[in-house]
Amino acid sequence: MAEEYRLDIVTDPDPDTPLDIAYFTAVDADAAVRCAQYLLTTAAGPDDRYGELYVHTGTDRAVHYDTIHLPA
Repeated sequence: MAEEYRLDIVTDPDPDTPLDIAYFTAVDADAAVRCAQYLLTTAAGPDDRYGELYVHTGTDRAVHYDTIHLPA
């Protein structure tokens, strides 16, 4: 069963102000990381952007899963 994920695309040192937010589903965590990496490469913005990946728990909450960096 697929889980819902959220990727906050960040270009500022403050992760609380994301440039964009993407919601997607993935069959497992590895697929979610690959999808997040792809979304980071296609997002407009500076080359040194990174993403905060969250997994939704089904209780209207999201739990931080990983920080994904796209090197400049």
